[in-house]
Amino acid sequence: MAETLRKEAEMKAKALKKTGEIPVKIIVLSGKGGVGKSITTANLALAFSKLGYRGKVAILDGDIHGPSIPMYLGIDNKQLGAEGDKIFPVEGPMGIKVVSASYFLPKQELPIIWRGPLKVKFIRDMLASVEWGETRILLIDTPPGTGDEIQGITQYVNRMSGAVVVTAPSDASLNVVKRAITFLKIVKVPLLGIIENFSFVRCPSGEEKRIMGDGGRKVEEALGGKIIASIPYDPLLANPITEIGNPYEVEDLRGDPAARAFISAAKMILEEMNGGKID
Repeated sequence: MAETLRKEAEMKAKALKKTGEIPVKIIVLSGKGGVGKSITTANLALAFSKLGYRGKVAILDGDIHGPSIPMYLGIDNKQLGAEGDKIFPVEGPMGIKVVSASYFLPKQELPIIWRGPLKVKFIRDMLASVEWGETRILLIDTPPGTGDEIQGITQYVNRMSGAVVVTAPSDASLNVVKRAITFLKIVKVPLLGIIENFSFVRCPSGEEKRIMGDGGRKVEEALGGKIIASIPYDPLLANPITEIGNPYEVEDLRGDPAARAFISAAKMILEEMNGGKID
């Protein structure tokens, strides 16, 4: 028992030390599934890379039961590196480093059947063992809700910089987002902004139709959270980046409204935290 407790304390200290060396740590949460949280995480990583942090952005896929970051970035067929007790992330588009539970599965269709303590231990051990290299921005994708994984993340990440909450413009999503923002207040993690997915459809005439309502504005009114991006319906939100091409690699973003919105959101996050620049 004493040895187990010693080991746990050692891993916690390592996790806090390693995350303390990364200037910016952002948790992405929604409180509700199906609102595009993981694709938001992936696209924010690409946007930060586009803004001058290429090779210095990493993602910890904390959605253990439904890890999807590797699929979105087109790197689900790769493997983590290992040397002794060190783990090396998979490198994806634009130098983004990724760690995900999916890389530990022999077959992607296999489920991960873990209870709370195992999930928290996995998150702690990844934060303690991964060699993040020159990472300056760490994005942490989370599962729906405010359960074990998110609580473990807030426990083992040293000085969390803030959180981005993802929602859809519906009353159902609004009610759950309220809980997510209340959770952030309880754990004292600053809310950096709200990203509203599926915000509108642009018609051939150029007119924008908000077919799901205006729930995001209700969030602003009810909780004071600021919407930093309204993301339209777009193929970017449905397909792996490798299938549709990477608009962030092109100087003009190919006119992609979703990519432009994520770039704008990333700029606002940087400005909110560090006056637009990370040391």
